Amino acid sequence: MRIILERFCYSENGTFGSLILPDGSELATVERPWLNNKKSASCIPIGNYDCGPRLYNRGGYEAVEVLDVPNRSYILFHKGNFVRNSKGCILVNSYHGAVGDEWCGKSSAVAFKAFMDEVGGQSFRLIIKNKANGIIT
Repeated sequence: MRIILERFCYSENGTFGSLILPDGSELATVERPWLNNKKSASCIPIGNYDCGPRLYNRGGYEAVEVLDVPNRSYILFHKGNFVRNSKGCILVNSYHGAVGDEWCGKSSAVAFKAFMDEVGGQSFRLIIKNKANGIIT
């Protein structure tokens, strides 16, 4: 199984993209800004990664771990709407939006359930790439 994370916006406020699932459905993603793969502060590099099931200890629920990220560990797909809800992980949402001046994702719990219903408990290959003509601010 293969899942594509297509990033379309890199900014000092975060990195935003679309997660394309095997069934063709898409979910929104929210990640930390790109800060040269800095631990707990940056999104992870573009590339191909194996992923597998893992318990999210802070949240107390089943999640998915991105494995073998260079110089990083414990990178998860998990729930969260705002960049501040991540320490380098990938937050899964239904769509993108804003609260005041803060860019964010919306309806994370619903999106994360859909994500886990599709891939939970399975290993898969994650392909992270940039969307052509993406926004870099």
